Amino acid sequence: MISKFRQQKKMTVFALWFVIAAFVATIFFAWGIGDKVAQSHYAIKVNETVISDADFSQKLDATRENFRSLFGNQVDQIMKDNLLEKTVMNDLIGQALLIEEAKRLNIPVSDAEVQMYIQNMQSFQVDGQFNIEQYTNILARNRMTPAVFEQKVKEDITAQKMTEMIKNSVSVTDKEVDMEYKFRNTNAVINYIEFNANDFAGTVKVDPAAVKKFYEENKEAYRVPEKANFIALVFDPSLMKNIDIPVSDKEVEDYFIRNKASLTQPESVKASHILFKIDDWNNKQDVDAKEKLAKEVLGIAKSGGDFAELAKKYSADSSGQNGGDLGYFKKGQMVPQFETAAFKLKNGEISDIVKTQFGFHIIKVVDHKIETSPTLEEAKPQIVELIKKEKGQVAFKSFVFDKYKEIVAESNITAYNKKNGGKLPLVTLNGITETGVGTPLEGKPDMVKKLMAMSKTEVSQIMDFDDKKVIFEMTDKFPAFIPEFDKIKGLVEGEFKGQEDIKAAERAATEASKFASIQEAAAKTGKTFVTPKAFNRNEPIENLGMNNELMDNIFKAKPGSFLPKPYTVGGKVFLVQVVNLTPPAAPVTPEAKDQIVSALLGVKQNEALKDYVESLKKTAKIEVSPQYKQYYVQ
Repeated sequence: MISKFRQQKKMTVFALWFVIAAFVATIFFAWGIGDKVAQSHYAIKVNETVISDADFSQKLDATRENFRSLFGNQVDQIMKDNLLEKTVMNDLIGQALLIEEAKRLNIPVSDAEVQMYIQNMQSFQVDGQFNIEQYTNILARNRMTPAVFEQKVKEDITAQKMTEMIKNSVSVTDKEVDMEYKFRNTNAVINYIEFNANDFAGTVKVDPAAVKKFYEENKEAYRVPEKANFIALVFDPSLMKNIDIPVSDKEVEDYFIRNKASLTQPESVKASHILFKIDDWNNKQDVDAKEKLAKEVLGIAKSGGDFAELAKKYSADSSGQNGGDLGYFKKGQMVPQFETAAFKLKNGEISDIVKTQFGFHIIKVVDHKIETSPTLEEAKPQIVELIKKEKGQVAFKSFVFDKYKEIVAESNITAYNKKNGGKLPLVTLNGITETGVGTPLEGKPDMVKKLMAMSKTEVSQIMDFDDKKVIFEMTDKFPAFIPEFDKIKGLVEGEFKGQEDIKAAERAATEASKFASIQEAAAKTGKTFVTPKAFNRNEPIENLGMNNELMDNIFKAKPGSFLPKPYTVGGKVFLVQVVNLTPPAAPVTPEAKDQIVSALLGVKQNEALKDYVESLKKTAKIEVSPQYKQYYVQ
């Protein structure tokens, strides 16, 4: 059973989004309203629930931004092959089924719970308090009545309760904790011999027929992607800087009343710190050594030592390069133990050793600002600038939209520019591909996707490019193609040789594994074997890195034996022998037990929820619109 949980932990978080993510209400989804527009433009129908095109698009955009905030531009590589769309599809179906099941089970939700839930939504608050006018205005802008919205909230609370009911049905046993503790903390010692593919270069005869066959089998790897050229008209907000924007006293006063809470400057501290990082709290030797070092450095600091120089020398935090400077921070921005210690210190004071989840800290407070609430007169200059900025943004958007309408009226940017004397300051972007890599569009996959879907001479919508607005026109488009063999023969031959050299290195490593010991294998091959430092499953192997398959093979192997096949990474092949596997000598500590219970419980709860939803799917009637069929994985 526990191995199943470990496999579950290795699975990508995205494939189980609706299971792993909190069941948060998407406020303006029209679940089950059943209006004619939703029925005719549906994305998914789950029994009696209709999920519209708009629902799907809104959830897709929100999920994409959520992942982007966590993983930055890496999410585009992670989410290839429509994984994001498939994840959202699975998420929406799961939510719909859970809501319907919760209704069937008559899980109660009181009006008071709905009221409390809505009143706690920040979207409906002004100065931290629920505002009925704000509430009704927002609903009106989203074409929703309070009755419909409150029913949706009630459904979401019901589904949350049911989700918690399912999750609370599982527990973690002491036996599972013990097994997981040993699994995580068993140490391995290995030997390895490295066979470099470069050492075999030129030893393999190149057969022209084999090279051609290699090309035919790997044609897709040589595909030149679809490319397009664009011209772009860029609008910079700085255009509005020289415009005189009047602000009345009444506007200032109204703004002050509405935003008084946000104008208050909360209590803050400016501090520096030295971090002695702990990677594994179960490694008592390392913990004791770091704590001892921290106490020694603390003594130096409190004896007048230069704190900034000590931070540069000893701190494991990136701030160490700047003398440990963390700048100003408010309450709630640091972990509790660190925050409590920092806010108790006076200017210039140095803390004792502070223990957090990251390690041991020494903190020095440089400055302490008390909370301040400005008067209307004190805040007026700031408010005037804020109002001018808001009005400037509105004026900027209006200016860009008016220009966009003029361009569309003339067909495209080229026609508009020609009519107006060719004076527009245009930017040329050539060779744009679906990734945007190597161009100003790199890291903006959503924008690139929309642009590459355009046709030649077509004009894009107004797009946000950082703080600027941009209108694009596609000037040329070149379809993807696979170059003929004769035109890339040299490239193919080089890659074929590289593959053959690796195969030769793998054969040599396999032959060496037939010897009785790694010492004999090294002597017979004229190589030296290496013994990296001991490691567990959660640590990279020195010079070999992290690899799940390699780790599994090592910890399954019999001590003294070679792994069943060589481990290949890049142009290097490693013959690996397991020397010994040593389980942890000390029993699981209370702190480690809590961590393991939390991790295993989360996995088991998510598995229980996933299984429950899968069982609901078996009897559900699920209909997916033809345009979304490719995203539905049964």
